[in-house]
Amino acid sequence: MLNEEKIGEKTIVKEKRGFYIHFIIYILVNIGIYAQWWYITDGEGFAWPITTTIGWGIGIIAHFIAVFVLLKK
Repeated sequence: MLNEEKIGEKTIVKEKRGFYIHFIIYILVNIGIYAQWWYITDGEGFAWPITTTIGWGIGIIAHFIAVFVLLKK
């Protein structure tokens, strides 16, 4: 029983760490994309990076739910 609990705890920690890494990469890549867009267009015109932010953001939300909501059940 104790061994199974340890394995479960390790899995939860691993999944949470994976989410945090995913989220940090999301933030850094989006900063880079917006910086590139700003540099190229001087902030004028359609802010095309929003499509990446929204699309990937949906994935981040799904990952969050999978790790912090569904994994606890």
